[in-house]
Amino acid sequence: MGTNPEFQQSATQLLPVENEAGSKSGISETELIAFAGGTHYPKLLMQLLEGKSRHAGFNVWAMIFGIQWFFFRKLYLFGLFSVALESIAPLIFIAGTAAVFGYLDKGAIIIITVITLIITRVIIGYMANIALCLKASYVIGKIDKLNKDNEAHLRLIKRAGGVSVPSLLLVYVVARLAFR
Repeated sequence: MGTNPEFQQSATQLLPVENEAGSKSGISETELIAFAGGTHYPKLLMQLLEGKSRHAGFNVWAMIFGIQWFFFRKLYLFGLFSVALESIAPLIFIAGTAAVFGYLDKGAIIIITVITLIITRVIIGYMANIALCLKASYVIGKIDKLNKDNEAHLRLIKRAGGVSVPSLLLVYVVARLAFR
């Protein structure tokens, strides 16, 4: 399954294009490592920022875990959007199908719900790294304007990015309370 090159191009146009270090994206790999941690995400994000990869926007873990991945990565608004998408999309498709056919039995409702959830999870998977990239670009750009020394600069980026286990635990607590 390929990505739409026009969408990929428009997503990269939202990101800054100037950089003192000569990078096309305006963000260094060191900054991305400080923001995302490890080596996997910074490489993917750099490819996405520079438009070198068509598939840098897909994230299998976000597709599997949904809101948990977004909250773990401190992408709270995107996490709430993913929950809304997963909650509302099946209802819209069920209502639309019922309007077209007049009646749906229980089996049809289950099939439509499962298919819609699979489609929305794929959309979430494609949206995840783009969301992470947009947040990294925003945070790094904002911190760049503070004109801190290199060590303080990277420390601020690391604090704003990274992962949040307490946020992940909060998702589980809220889900547990909601589905009692």
